[in-house]
Amino acid sequence: MQHTHLFMPLALVSAMAAVQQVYAADEFIVRDIKIDGLVRLTPENVYGMLPVNAGDRVNDATIANAIRALYATGLFDDIKASQQADTLVFTVIERPIISKVEFKGNKLIPKEALEEGLKKMGIAEGEVLKKSALQTIETELEQQYMQQGRYDADVKVITTARPNNRVDLTIDFVEGKAAKVVDINIIGNTVFKESEIKQAFAVKESGWSSIVTRNDRYAREKMAASLEALRALYLNKGYINFNITNSSLNLSEDKKNIFVEVAVEEGEQFKFGESKFLGDALYKPEELKALQIYKDGEIYSQEKVNAVKQLLLRKYGNAGYYYAEVNIVPQINKETKLVDLNYYINPGQQVTVRRINFTGNTKTADEVLRREMRQMEGALASNEKIDLSKVRLERTGFFKTVDIKPARIPNVPDQVDLNVNVEEQHSGTSTLAVGFSQSGGVTFQAGLSQTNFLGTGNSVSIDLSRSETQDYYNLSVTDPYFTIDGVRRGYNMYYRKTKLDNDYNVNNYVTDSLGGGITFGYPIDENQSVSAGLNIDQTDVTTGPYVSTYVRDYLLAHDGKTKKTSTYCTVNTVLDPATGLYNCPTGSESAPFGTEFTGDFLTYNLNLGWSYNTLNRPVFPTSGMSHRVNAEVALPGSDVEYQKVTYDAQAFQPLGKGFVLRGYGKLGYGNDLPFYKNFYAGGFGSVRGYDNSTLGPKYPGVTYNESRAKDYDPEEVGGNALVQFGTELALPLPFKGDWTRQVRPVLFAEGAQVFDTQCNVPSGNLYLSGNKQDPGIDAKKYCEDNFGFDADNMRYSVGVGFTWITMIGPLSLSYAYPLNEKAGDDTKNIQFEIGRTF
Repeated sequence: MQHTHLFMPLALVSAMAAVQQVYAADEFIVRDIKIDGLVRLTPENVYGMLPVNAGDRVNDATIANAIRALYATGLFDDIKASQQADTLVFTVIERPIISKVEFKGNKLIPKEALEEGLKKMGIAEGEVLKKSALQTIETELEQQYMQQGRYDADVKVITTARPNNRVDLTIDFVEGKAAKVVDINIIGNTVFKESEIKQAFAVKESGWSSIVTRNDRYAREKMAASLEALRALYLNKGYINFNITNSSLNLSEDKKNIFVEVAVEEGEQFKFGESKFLGDALYKPEELKALQIYKDGEIYSQEKVNAVKQLLLRKYGNAGYYYAEVNIVPQINKETKLVDLNYYINPGQQVTVRRINFTGNTKTADEVLRREMRQMEGALASNEKIDLSKVRLERTGFFKTVDIKPARIPNVPDQVDLNVNVEEQHSGTSTLAVGFSQSGGVTFQAGLSQTNFLGTGNSVSIDLSRSETQDYYNLSVTDPYFTIDGVRRGYNMYYRKTKLDNDYNVNNYVTDSLGGGITFGYPIDENQSVSAGLNIDQTDVTTGPYVSTYVRDYLLAHDGKTKKTSTYCTVNTVLDPATGLYNCPTGSESAPFGTEFTGDFLTYNLNLGWSYNTLNRPVFPTSGMSHRVNAEVALPGSDVEYQKVTYDAQAFQPLGKGFVLRGYGKLGYGNDLPFYKNFYAGGFGSVRGYDNSTLGPKYPGVTYNESRAKDYDPEEVGGNALVQFGTELALPLPFKGDWTRQVRPVLFAEGAQVFDTQCNVPSGNLYLSGNKQDPGIDAKKYCEDNFGFDADNMRYSVGVGFTWITMIGPLSLSYAYPLNEKAGDDTKNIQFEIGRTF
């Protein structure tokens, strides 16, 4: 390490010289005291530090004591004392004041952390510079980098003198690169293969996957974790005397590569002997024995022993013995190779919760948090209820993190306070946005959506959006605690107008809907709830010129009206020489037939629901499952009566190291469904790789069918039955930061299809070949032959995708490969939805 200027003589040398000079002086009475060499301090400042005053009789000892007192202030680099007649003169060199501290080149250690650490060492702006601390700074910081495997790191402290005895400090970092572990050598292992041991290590040998995972970068913490994992590997297989006799690192000359060598003594394998539960157990032995997850005589496992201890602590903790203690005393029999275990239990006192304190909820009212708590004030403290309270707070979606810690009350051993600290996150959006999606084209959106409106926990949503296919206006309000018992009440009003667009519409008809409803939900238990609601809906249907025969037949069968008619030529057209146009010969035109139709439907709907939810959080969960059953019934008095049931399910299982497996499915069935209530499949939320809502039953357009022309793009009309399922593997991101909680990349495989199991279509012929002599096929038979339930008609795909939760909603992108596409399928490998906020 080097500095840019030479330091003054060390304080100790100066003190010795000064004392020697004083010892040469005779005892005298001080008439005056003079301070020479001051730059920043005033003589008055120094006089107050001296134990000597004018008029005192001084000698060698008192002068030496005065010098020590000045050094003790930490303000001086050098002090000398001399006598001029009756005047005692102190000649000093002041230590400079730090005027500025700068950092250059530091990326791994944040500036805030550096400033905090240096402040504890007395290095900060306005502090007196202790030059001895500079070398310490360099050494300590380099040690920090070495612990992270950056052996070529270099830290220099540069001092720059400023006027008035001030100095600037610049700490220059060359962080270097983390050394890679290129070889791990295990010595003495016979039970486990070297590959099995390396698999358990947190630090890995450098390989192709290290480019992404960076798991070959050495760090002291990772090496310590690797050795602990090695011990656990043996202890969980019964080798209780396992010992690591040596672990060493060898660094290459260029400090870029590390060679790890670990020597072990495995010892002999032991099994479980007898287990006893001793002490003030409170419970019957058989009740505690039921918590023993291993059997006597099976191979010893430290992991299972620790698990039994945690089960015991949890059992006592749930009964109010929150600070119960369990000490495990093993008795090892080297001859029988058995380990007897004695669990000594000290339950202590039962503990009640005196007070629950909430912090961090700057926006959310305390009442919103308190109503989610299942641990109550004045009740016995319970691990189970505290954990459940934490889960319920996380499920609200209002908080990024939730932390609950019990705090003992001084001199009150049977009471605790619960300190609940939360970090709030965005619980809604207020947006003015423009976006684009493959299914809807350009979208303009303005809205307010808050799941925690004004911190009340109520959900309020106002949506105003317009796209090339739809205008949508919606107001919905939900109070999750309409009553103190947790009854939920919600109501909504909406208006939806769809538009015909040749580029984006799947269907050749539009629906304009106006309606509203009210819903109540009731919790059965912590994870289950039921709901019931009433909804009134007025839907007006208007078709385009190429609407399918399926839609036409339904409208005309339910009091629909013909809006427009047309004819077609029953023979080949003839060229008119005068105009150059092909015309239909006189008398060869067909009878008029309808091409465009309208219909209106007023329905009174009863909506019933049941849900079961154990997901650990609402956005990107990592564990738990959810099930939902919803039934929609059009009540008597409606223009059309139908019944529709859907079942949704998903489950998440963490696999470790950030991987999460998700399975999901959806089933749907409807009876006498109007065509605009049919199920659809294809695209996001169904089976990616196929265009949105393009799978399932298709029927030719009326114009093509009546004119016996072939329809090369028949209309997708959906079906009354839906089968959908899939699995996703969520991948960990090789980055850190809060933003990673908002992004989830996945690999997926999924399948879906819709079917028509009722074929409620009027008898009549469909002409599909394009041949005017085609005798046609009965529409009902066409449906039964092609669209009934058949597993061979399922569609599947595999692919990769990601979702990013943005301020305007989710941004999703996927690349999917259809596995069994068939003729007529509309496939799209890349599918996306993108929004941009102004």
